[in-house]
Amino acid sequence: MKIAQQMHGDVAVLSLSFTLFGSSAPDSQEFKDQVYQLLDAGVTKFVIDMKSVKRMDSTGIGVLISALTSVRKKGGAFKLAAVNDTMESILVMTKLDSVFETHKTTDEAAQSFAKA
Repeated sequence: MKIAQQMHGDVAVLSLSFTLFGSSAPDSQEFKDQVYQLLDAGVTKFVIDMKSVKRMDSTGIGVLISALTSVRKKGGAFKLAAVNDTMESILVMTKLDSVFETHKTTDEAAQSFAKA
């Protein structure tokens, strides 16, 4: 499995360990399935650890947007953590930096739910 899951209280932290996010359909499907399973279990707060994601194509962006939309439809929130400079550039170029809330670390992102 290339997605590690940890719970920080009621916040699900999903750490992605594949570097070409989106180009590999099984990894993308596994990610979506995991988000949907957690939503079905009542989890509505998500932090996606992007530390090991070095590149992302349009499919990967679509997967993130799809997950974000699903989480928001359930009244939840979806945050990205440990986004590297390359990934940050992609978010800025696609104007998704205004859609996704980002944090430097997963702990910072998880703690931000308490402030909301």
